[in-house]
Amino acid sequence: MTTASKRGRPLWLRGKSSSKDLFAGDVAKQLSIGVQTLHYYEREGLIPPPQRTEAGYRLYTPASIARVAFIKKAQTLGLPLQEIKEILRLVERGTCPCGRVEKALAERLAEVDRRLKELQSFRHELAALVERSGELGSQCDEADICSIVEQAPALRSAADVVSTLARRRARTRIKNGRTLRSKAPTTGQRRRG
Repeated sequence: MTTASKRGRPLWLRGKSSSKDLFAGDVAKQLSIGVQTLHYYEREGLIPPPQRTEAGYRLYTPASIARVAFIKKAQTLGLPLQEIKEILRLVERGTCPCGRVEKALAERLAEVDRRLKELQSFRHELAALVERSGELGSQCDEADICSIVEQAPALRSAADVVSTLARRRARTRIKNGRTLRSKAPTTGQRRRG
């Protein structure tokens, strides 16, 4: 890996307090996230603790806001927070993280390909059932509830596919030393703080 880029250190490593500091609610609105998400990032060490006003309100510097924007963008690419945290640590040490990011994105792509294959298989099975549903539905008088469901072959359900993928992600989180309880709040959870 190489040292940091020619453009210099990222904004979040350069920034100090300024008149452009924003309250948590303003940052949340600007970045379309919840205030609790900001607090979560702080607790998890993804962003440094912000300065506070005399009344105790958090004030986020432009540097912190840029860092949160980076975190959100990295998440949209499918990178988990633990991986993002490691990327940020590399930058803080003056190392270019692009090699690490490329590897993580390649792993993410492989995971997406696995999911697509599993979902495509489920879709094929479900399409075959839909094709037979007219025939099976005509026997409704003989069914306890619905003859289509009762006489359908045992399909690998979408829930099974999704839960398999969730278990796979959970194992990855555990392997990376991340606890399963640490989930960022949803965007809808906003409070001033």
